[in-house]
Formats: sequence, C-alpha cells, structure tokens
Amino acid sequence: MRKFVAAVLSLFVMTFATVCFAETYEMTYQAQNFTEQLKNDQALSETFTTPYGILKIQARKLWQSSSENRLHFIVWLDETRIEDAHLPKVDYGYTFRTFKNTSNGELFYSLESIDRACLYGYSPINKKLEIYIDSQNYAHEAGAYPYIVALKNGDLILAFEKANKCRRYKFNWDAKANWFGYTDLGTGWSTIGRDKQ
Repeated sequence: MRKFVAAVLSLFVMTFATVCFAETYEMTYQAQNFTEQLKNDQALSETFTTPYGILKIQARKLWQSSSENRLHFIVWLDETRIEDAHLPKVDYGYTFRTFKNTSNGELFYSLESIDRACLYGYSPINKKLEIYIDSQNYAHEAGAYPYIVALKNGDLILAFEKANKCRRYKFNWDAKANWFGYTDLGTGWSTIGRDKQ
C-alpha cells in the first residue's frame, strides 16, 4: 500500500510541476507597423529591464540613406552597444514585439515585415544579441507573410500566411542547447489573428 501511495504521490508531483512550470510566452509590448508613422530621422526608443541589465532598443528611419539601409536598428545593454544594423525600407513598415518566457523571465524581441520575421534575444554566454529565429530558414509558400506571435494558450509560434495556405512552427527553449527547438505543426491552420494574444 505504501508503494502505491508513493507512486501516486510521485505522479501527482510530476504533473503539478509540469503544469505549474510549463514554458509559456506572453506578449508584453507591440508597435504595429511603427516605421510607417516615423518621420524622417525620427526614432522609436524603448527600454526593457532584463536579468542582465537595462536593454535599450532604438529604430531610426534614416532620411538620406538608400532604401536598402533605411532603418537603423541599434541595441544597448546598459552602456554597451550590442547590435548595430541597417535594414531595408519595406512596404507597410516593420512591426516590433516583445515576448516574455513566463517560466524564467527571459525576454525576446521580434522584428517583422511582410518579407521576413526574426526573433532576437540577449545571449549572456556570447554577450551579444542573437537571432534565434529567422523566417527565411523555414519552409513556407513563396510570398507568404511571416508572423512571430504568442498564442492565447502561451505557445510561441512562427506562422506563414498566404491566402488560405497557412503553416505554423512552434518553438520551445532548449536549455541544454541554449537555443530554440521547434516543431513543424504543418499546414491547414486558420489565420493567426484568431489565436494570437
């Protein structure tokens, strides 16, 4: 009887731990198509408190740059510049989102356009901003719009949408690899707008 009670108790504890400490993501910030509203040489700046310090992200629309270098994207961690990139002008502008892993408090940042979506995060091991997810590295219909979103159920998803052809990938943090693993959820999904936070 004691073995039975111990086994049931162990299963209960494992189930409780899985439910209570399951990895979920919460969207904490969004600037939808923010570059469309920016005037020439105007910047959007936001700061975020992370486990590693204050992260400041600035995106500036450059007036006299070529269309290939129209958006200047700079990131600082405290006083150290950890990213400096130029991005092309895109139709409909860029959307910026911040996601929080609710199991460990880590923050991740997506920058997306109609052509490409990337998920960034600070790597304390490499001491730089990493691109953890790049939509160009995943199979999808040509011309499909990429979206990185958190769903209402807390899943972190890369979705591609083109007409009625929708494909999804689900991502989970792999602590051993210090990177995201993914599952291909396939096609046949409805629009991501119905399920996202």
